[in-house]
Amino acid sequence: MTEKRSHARYALWFPVTVDVDSRQVWAVCRDASAGGILVTGSAELNIGEFVTLSFRVSSDEQERKVSGRIVRVERSDDNPRAVWPFRIAIEFLKPDATLQSNFARTSSRPPASL
Repeated sequence: MTEKRSHARYALWFPVTVDVDSRQVWAVCRDASAGGILVTGSAELNIGEFVTLSFRVSSDEQERKVSGRIVRVERSDDNPRAVWPFRIAIEFLKPDATLQSNFARTSSRPPASL
């Protein structure tokens, strides 16, 4: 399989709020890069939807707001009572090199294989 990603990915865990239309979905980052983020979320979103993400990579940083588009949605667990039952891949509308350096500085390991 050929790697299609343009940006290095980092395993990170931080809370993310996903704003879509008139609702918010709570999520947790699984891994991220300058070009996108993989989160596990509390509600299912639709592929193609445009969203605004709000997050802090670490507690000493300002909150960031990033626009993106949902590119993949999967059930992450067979447990119907799972807190974060959906795995959601979001592509940023504009890749951000400053995010890449923050992710690299904050991450302690490469992302786990899924």
